[in-house]
Amino acid sequence: MLLAVLHDDDRREGYYRYRGTAKPDKAAVQAEKTRKLLRDSRQRISFNATSMRALSVRLNQQIAQALCDGMKMTRLAEAAELSRWAVRTVGLSADDLLPSGLPAELHLAEIRQLKSELAELEQSKTVLEDRRLNLLAAARRRGVLDDYELAALSGLQRETIRKMTWGVQPESGAIPA
Repeated sequence: MLLAVLHDDDRREGYYRYRGTAKPDKAAVQAEKTRKLLRDSRQRISFNATSMRALSVRLNQQIAQALCDGMKMTRLAEAAELSRWAVRTVGLSADDLLPSGLPAELHLAEIRQLKSELAELEQSKTVLEDRRLNLLAAARRRGVLDDYELAALSGLQRETIRKMTWGVQPESGAIPA
């Protein structure tokens, strides 16, 4: 804190004037941190969803190509951990493929690799959504932001946020102090 004694020539009285910076309001700082965290969370969840869509398309193309190359549906269903009906639907949706001549083991290895990457993305999606839920619950409990601003920042509807956070006890440190 910086105080300066200033004298006015006419009055010969001294008075103090504060020349420091005011401390930021705690509620305003928490609100801004919450906004930033929710924006980052929304962006990460969106990126994750885009990655999952692209990976799902690649997996479907690989399954369709394997079917076109003559692989058995049952074997593909086991490798992709899908039902035979789902594999058949994927195969029927891609009618413009030509046989590639790749061996079945290469198709299966690629399908397993894509499936494991998809599982990793699904796990990271769960972590991101849990973190967002915890952040929303903490923000609602503390009253840092109103439900409408939380909805705008998170990309969820206000009623959805209320239902999601009902009864959720936020972890300590969800919103850094």
